[in-house]
Amino acid sequence: MRYKHLFWAIILIMIGVLFIFRNLNILHFTWLSFWKLWPLILLFWGIAILPIRDGIKYALLGAVILFTFLFINRLTESNWFLHFRNDGNNFGWHWNDKGDRDWGSTNYKDQNLTVPFDSSDRKGVLELDAAAGNFFIMGNTGDFLSFSKTGDIGNYELTTNLQKGTRTVSLRLQEGGSAHRLNKNRVEIKLNPKPAWNLKLDIGAADMELDLTAYKIDTATIDAGASSINVKLGDTNPFTHFTFNAGASSIKVSVPKDAGCQVSSESFLASRDFEGFKKTGDHTWETENYAAAKNKFEIVVKTAVSSIEINRY
Repeated sequence: MRYKHLFWAIILIMIGVLFIFRNLNILHFTWLSFWKLWPLILLFWGIAILPIRDGIKYALLGAVILFTFLFINRLTESNWFLHFRNDGNNFGWHWNDKGDRDWGSTNYKDQNLTVPFDSSDRKGVLELDAAAGNFFIMGNTGDFLSFSKTGDIGNYELTTNLQKGTRTVSLRLQEGGSAHRLNKNRVEIKLNPKPAWNLKLDIGAADMELDLTAYKIDTATIDAGASSINVKLGDTNPFTHFTFNAGASSIKVSVPKDAGCQVSSESFLASRDFEGFKKTGDHTWETENYAAAKNKFEIVVKTAVSSIEINRY
């Protein structure tokens, strides 16, 4: 049988076997680890369309599978590996992150962190390493920034730096925190509406809700893996530049009708739905009022296999 006829069957069989092993408590992995391997689909697809004999394709397929098994700890997370366990009469392969960690002893707690507002804070930079979970940026605060977290992914650390009226706030998991044993991770962030903000968000495999209508957003960059991203933008700033760098993600952006918007999208295997836009170039779309609008948005989307929806409200 020809390789191309077996392509999707091989994909489905491999996924099914992984989940059977997981349900039988033989192989342990999390959704985060699983999603980090999504580029393998592109490799299998690429092998399928190579103009070579099927025998060579099968050999390449076997090499990719063998490489993935041997180096899966590097493809998911550098400090994780697959090892054989023996718990009494239970034998099986098990994910661990140094072999000797006692996961039952972790004591992660809910967090509430704040950065006080100062009248000299004219601009703000938020650097967020989101890891995995559910993330919300919305609502106002009298502080410069407020942060709350519930869940057992680990504790976050907050650092801040002020230079010439620009305050940079960095949020990331503390050393030893991990997304691989994730049961729950919910993060809520509120910003002060007075400063102009630059957002730098690395969200990995996560769901993110951003209601930015109350904030003055100068720039925003979102680096995402397999994520769901919902963004609502407001008209509080004359110009906003938004960049999405995503893998296999679902992206939805809402912009005000009275504002002008230009979208540049160079995406591979992407589904696009740009409501109220007209195509002005090979990879560019604009609203009809873009040139004359008082408030403008420039959105750049660079994705792989993704769904992109931009609507006006």
